[in-house]
Amino acid sequence: MTIDPMKVWANMSLKTWPERYWMIDLGLEQASAAVAAIMHSEARYSCIIRDQAGLSLVVDDETWVIHGVSVTERDRFGPFRIVSTDGELPFNVIGFLRPVLEELNGAGIKAGPQCGAVFDHLFIFEKDIERAQIILENFIVQAQELSQRGE
Repeated sequence: MTIDPMKVWANMSLKTWPERYWMIDLGLEQASAAVAAIMHSEARYSCIIRDQAGLSLVVDDETWVIHGVSVTERDRFGPFRIVSTDGELPFNVIGFLRPVLEELNGAGIKAGPQCGAVFDHLFIFEKDIERAQIILENFIVQAQELSQRGE
């Protein structure tokens, strides 16, 4: 049975992490530094993505000041704020992020998605976070209205 993503959004709350974040482009030889940063930032959002280009580390300012001092970055993107779902999110809901990404992207806001097993996350440039939060709040209200009407 397919789960309607808008019904999930109607019951969703969001968390905006308070820290400033960066996406750091690293070579595979920097893996131990990336893992050390992840281990240090236990109360903050962080992630490592390994792909054909190497490593992408998303980490907060404070952690990277401590653990990135000896690391050779290939590039750095940001600063970002991270907005995470903070409610029940069935893993098998299909197309959950698409409608909210369309809203944000349609307003000229880049929102990079990252899916976790329990929560989904959006990297949003810090300069856009206030507009994004308003759009996200309005989006949830619209989803609630649709749900109440049975659509």
